[in-house]
Amino acid sequence: MTTLKEALEKGKLKDFIKEHDKDPEGDLKKVDSAISEMVSQKNSKAPQTSPQDKNEN
Repeated sequence: MTTLKEALEKGKLKDFIKEHDKDPEGDLKKVDSAISEMVSQKNSKAPQTSPQDKNEN
């Protein structure tokens, strides 16, 4: 059985969903929280830009 992490890394999310289609309902708040955390971690790895000087024109 493929884990969610493996499916994301290998680009096989559709296969993961098919494997788990018949799984019992889960807690949607926990799922939303986990997804939001993953997105924020990915965004925090983005390079930071320097602030622009308002007097430059």
